[in-house]
Amino acid sequence: MNLPRWLLGIFFFYILAFFSHALFLQKTVFGDGIFYYSWIRSVVVDHDINFANEYSHFAVTTPITPTNQLGNKHPIGAPLFWLPWYGQARTLLGGSGYELSYQLLIGFLSVLAAFSGLILLYRLLMQSFSPAVSLLSMTSIALATNLLFYGAVDPVNSHAISFFAAVVFLSFLYSKNVSPFVTGCALGFCALVRPQDAILGLLTIPSLKRSHLLRLKSVIPLLLGSMLIFSPQLFVWYALYGSPFTSPYLAGGESFAWWSPNFLNVLFSPTNGLFLWTPVTLLTLIGFLCWKDKRRAWSIGVVVMEIAIVGSWSTWWQGASYSGRMLVSTLPILSFGLAALYTRLVRAGLNGRSVILTIIGPLSAMNAILIVRFLLQT
Repeated sequence: MNLPRWLLGIFFFYILAFFSHALFLQKTVFGDGIFYYSWIRSVVVDHDINFANEYSHFAVTTPITPTNQLGNKHPIGAPLFWLPWYGQARTLLGGSGYELSYQLLIGFLSVLAAFSGLILLYRLLMQSFSPAVSLLSMTSIALATNLLFYGAVDPVNSHAISFFAAVVFLSFLYSKNVSPFVTGCALGFCALVRPQDAILGLLTIPSLKRSHLLRLKSVIPLLLGSMLIFSPQLFVWYALYGSPFTSPYLAGGESFAWWSPNFLNVLFSPTNGLFLWTPVTLLTLIGFLCWKDKRRAWSIGVVVMEIAIVGSWSTWWQGASYSGRMLVSTLPILSFGLAALYTRLVRAGLNGRSVILTIIGPLSAMNAILIVRFLLQT
C-alpha cells in the first residue's frame, strides 16, 4: 500500500463526512458539544464564565452550583485546544460567535486532531510492529471504530481531542528522547480533556523498571508536569463549584457505584455496547493474547479500569452515545492488540490485501451502516 495516498484517502474521507453532515444540519454544535462550545464562546466573546446567554441560545440548562452559577461539568481541555484558533477567528470575523463559520472552524480543528492522532499512532506502532501491520491497525482504528463518528461526524466534543491526547502521551512515554516533565504534561492534558483519562498514568509503571523514570528525580518532574497542565481545571471547579475538589458530576446529582454490574452493559448493551457496536475492539482481546510484551498486563488493566469507571456511573449508557464514546481514548492502547493479531495473521500466510478484504473492509462497512442508522434515529 502506498502510505501517502492511503493517509490522504482517510483524511479526505473524514473531511467529506464532517462537511456533509455539518452542512446538512447547518451546525456542528449539538448534544454535549454545546457545553464545550459554551466554554470557549463565553471566555472569548463575553470574557467570563457565565453561561446564561450561551445556554439560552442553545436552549439548554444545568443545575445551579453552590456558588449560585449555572454549572458546566464538561472539562476545559478541548476548549483550550480550540482557543487560539477561535480567538484569531474572532478578530477576523466578528459577529456573535455562534455563526456557522465558527462552528465549522471548531469542528475542522477536531477532525485535524483525530487525523493527526492517527498519523502519530502509525508512527507509534512502527516502534514495535512492521510498517504494513502498523498501517493495517491504524486503518482499523480510523474506519472500523467509533473514532470515525467522533472524529468526523460529531467532532465538536471531547473525544477526538482525547484520542489525540492519548496518542501523544503514549508516544512521549515510549520514546527515549522525551523528558519526564514533558511526558507528565501530556498526561496532564489527557486528564484536562477527560479527567477519567488520568488513569493512563498507570502505563508509566512498566517504564519505572527500565528507563530514566526509575530515578526519583525523574518521577517528580513527571508528576509536576501533570499537575501543572491539569491545574487550570482545579481553578475552574473552584470558581464554579466553590471547591477545586468538588466533582461537578456529584454536585449535579449523579452518582458512582464502583461495584456496579453495568461493566458488562458498557460492552454488550444493545443500545451502544462497545463490543456489539464496534466489534473490531473485540478482536483486540485475541490480539493481546498474541502480544508478548511486558506492557500487555498494564495495558489491559488500564482499559478494564476505564470500562469500570464508565460502568460505575449512574449514566453508564453515556447519553446519546454512538458505541462507547467515553472509551475512545483507549483506542490507541487497543491498537497494539490489533497489531499483534495482524502480525500473527500475516505470519500465517495472509497478506495485507486479504486482511483488508476479510476483516477491516467488512467491519468498516458495518461501522458506516451503524453510523447512518444511528443518525437516522437521533
